Amino acid sequence: MVLRFILPLLLALPAHAGNVDAQYTLSLRGITGGQIAIRGADSGGSYSVSSAAKATGLVGALVKYGFEGRAQGQIRDGRYISTTYSEVEVDDGERTVATTEFNGTTPASVTFDPARAPEPHDIDPTAQQGVVDPLTALYAVLQPVAPDAACDRRFDLFDGRHVSRLTLGAPRETGGTVTCPAEYRRLRGYSEEQLAKREAVEMTFVFTPVAGGRVQVGEIRSDTSLGQAVLRRQ
Repeated sequence: MVLRFILPLLLALPAHAGNVDAQYTLSLRGITGGQIAIRGADSGGSYSVSSAAKATGLVGALVKYGFEGRAQGQIRDGRYISTTYSEVEVDDGERTVATTEFNGTTPASVTFDPARAPEPHDIDPTAQQGVVDPLTALYAVLQPVAPDAACDRRFDLFDGRHVSRLTLGAPRETGGTVTCPAEYRRLRGYSEEQLAKREAVEMTFVFTPVAGGRVQVGEIRSDTSLGQAVLRRQ
């Protein structure tokens, strides 16, 4: 499902203190297929953030999908560092709750409700280093940044079961808008079937101008088997 795939793709860029209250709409071939809302705030050296996503329109009629998440953490040297992340995912009526506790940029523990049976492709969460949870990353990437900080970056994401990577390439700037070609790649914790079906996806991040000479994510584009998917800020 496209919404489920795109949600983790918004990974962390250098953070600037501030609040976020944003709505994004996902469209497929120009038809609305999902919505993502995020709200968060910094307070001193810490932050808290929550988000909700759901399939809507024709896609929502065909696939029942919803997501709610919460994250908290610390702000160190201008970067967001996860401490706790929890998510509730409802996929075609099946509800799963996952909670991850972090020790810096390394997961310390993961719990699932209901409990998950072990899989041959499972990875050890505590062996993953230099990762951030999806919601903290989403909050960080939505903060305005200087145009020269928007591209040429690579980030790893841990969602409780998988490690994936987003690589943003060299920027193209036109009239204040910065466009970054990007690749999202599944790395660890995926089955052979999942990797064979979709190991990597090419994407485009479009950063649009905001106050103070900075830019923020206004649009994310990706070609899918259902047509071009566009995640656009409202």
